[in-house]
Amino acid sequence: MAFANITREELKSSLKKTTPVSLELNNIKLLFVPTHIDPENPEELTSIYKNVCSSHFDTLVVIESYNGELEKKLSIPSNHSFTTPFGEVLVNDKLRNELCDEEDDFYINDGGMSDKMSLYTQLMMLQVCQDDFDVVSIQIGDYDPAIVKELAFALDELFRNRNALLVFCCDLPSSNTAELEKLKSLIESNNESGLHHYLNSKEKEVEGARAFMTGILVSKYWDLDIWFTPVNEKTTYTGGFAHAPIVQPAV
Repeated sequence: MAFANITREELKSSLKKTTPVSLELNNIKLLFVPTHIDPENPEELTSIYKNVCSSHFDTLVVIESYNGELEKKLSIPSNHSFTTPFGEVLVNDKLRNELCDEEDDFYINDGGMSDKMSLYTQLMMLQVCQDDFDVVSIQIGDYDPAIVKELAFALDELFRNRNALLVFCCDLPSSNTAELEKLKSLIESNNESGLHHYLNSKEKEVEGARAFMTGILVSKYWDLDIWFTPVNEKTTYTGGFAHAPIVQPAV
């Protein structure tokens, strides 16, 4: 298995260098993150995870887009555990089985397993933040928007009231400022059909668009606000998280 060439100590050091966006933010249950760690610029990921490192989650749910199509449209690996250089993480078999309703499109299937999966990156990141959590991995292996919506509904139903961190793996190029502004505008205007259309077009540069769209839908169902990381000269990909709205004090 190919892992990022970075140590636990280096990631911890990177986390210490970064600061949370705001101490007022709470109930962050959902992240949008680049698919892999850049050892030369770990802050791209640690600046996002820093906002949840003070929390503790029972389960990490990693949602990523398979590069192509899978026979089983929503595939969940059969592993009982996953191992990174930082240790072993058990799979939550109960939650996996709850997702795998054979009448729908969820299946326990290893067709998408590879060393290119973002899963291992996200496991390493949360392992640096906390101990003792389990994991569920989901791969989206179809381009049909109906599959994305089906997954979003399932995540809403199963994880709304659970202590889980949902991580949506997607590469949003920071260099394409026009695309970032377009995405933000579509999200802020609640233009779901427009967002679906753009993310399924050849115009987009986003990689992992299906995972990104799923996360946007879940954020909408949970009435969460979405925050994106600022773009600077070191940023290759931008990311973000979804949080409960900040209640403004009465005047």
